[in-house]
Amino acid sequence: MNNVRKRAGITAGVVLAGIGLAFPAVAFAEDHSKPATAAEARPHAGKGAELREEHRKELAEALAKDLGVPVDKVTGSLEKFRAAQGEKHREERKDRKDERAGERPDAAALQKKLADRLDQAVKDGKLTRAQADAVIAAAKAGVLPGPGGGPHHQER
Repeated sequence: MNNVRKRAGITAGVVLAGIGLAFPAVAFAEDHSKPATAAEARPHAGKGAELREEHRKELAEALAKDLGVPVDKVTGSLEKFRAAQGEKHREERKDRKDERAGERPDAAALQKKLADRLDQAVKDGKLTRAQADAVIAAAKAGVLPGPGGGPHHQER
């Protein structure tokens, strides 16, 4: 049994040594005479822009034919329209970002609003006073998610 383990250990060592010598040899054998350019590495990278430009040209030609105006005028109008749309989208993204960056709601105000809603639910008979009090206690303890709640918002 001991002989089998020795042979297995020696075989594993030889295999590891062979792998250790083979990988550096492969790395040195690579041809570094000409670095690959980005275009060669991704042969279809520019196809999207080319296809988009071709589609825009076809659209401009079709519109010019239907409207009976020169292709240059239609192309210019389409470029102005795309620029205006791009500016509009940038403004909308900026507005959305500004809205998200606004101040967080006050936790006390939110707890007051929750208490008012729970009081209304008790009056409507949807909850008991004990249930409403339990929810309010959970909100004050920071168990409920949202601003002012959750485990990360507990007062220390």
